[in-house]
Amino acid sequence: MKKFLQNVLARALCVMVLGVLLIVFSEAITTWIVMVSGVVFIIPGIVAIVSYFRQDPQVRQLMLYPVLGAGCVLFGFVQLLWPMLFLSAIVYILSVLLFVVAATQFYTLWSIHRSGCPIHPAYYLLPALELVATLYVILYRKAEEVAGLPIILIGCGFVVYALLELWTIYMMRRHSAKLLDMEKEEK
Repeated sequence: MKKFLQNVLARALCVMVLGVLLIVFSEAITTWIVMVSGVVFIIPGIVAIVSYFRQDPQVRQLMLYPVLGAGCVLFGFVQLLWPMLFLSAIVYILSVLLFVVAATQFYTLWSIHRSGCPIHPAYYLLPALELVATLYVILYRKAEEVAGLPIILIGCGFVVYALLELWTIYMMRRHSAKLLDMEKEEK
């Protein structure tokens, strides 16, 4: 149980930081994400190329690694030089991430309910709102006309998710304390 709560806390804090960053820097953060992912593509590409040419020429088998490495480096440079090409993709990737987060929250609440901790049905409202925000960003194309609105919605969804996860930790600790008190009374 302790490991579960630690995982929930770590997940909540990471998502809280991401959500706040998305809200505060809604205009620029998508460009940053694209540029960082460009660097993330460049580094393994360079490593693949260098490691291939550092091998003994008799041991080298396929020319696949330097070709893939060069492709990664090229893709990374395209992301660094022209991040606007990927900005709309980032909105949809973050939307899918928010969808996964909401689904995880539903599963967490269901697991807690299954373990015997009573959960009021209203707790399912926030993950449902996260799903609605995700569908709004994905389906309502005009939201992209208002710069940053989809990112702000996604950031708000992440913050709501993190707060609900922290509330989940509180509920679980309170429920486990009640169980311990009931066990002591039985003895």
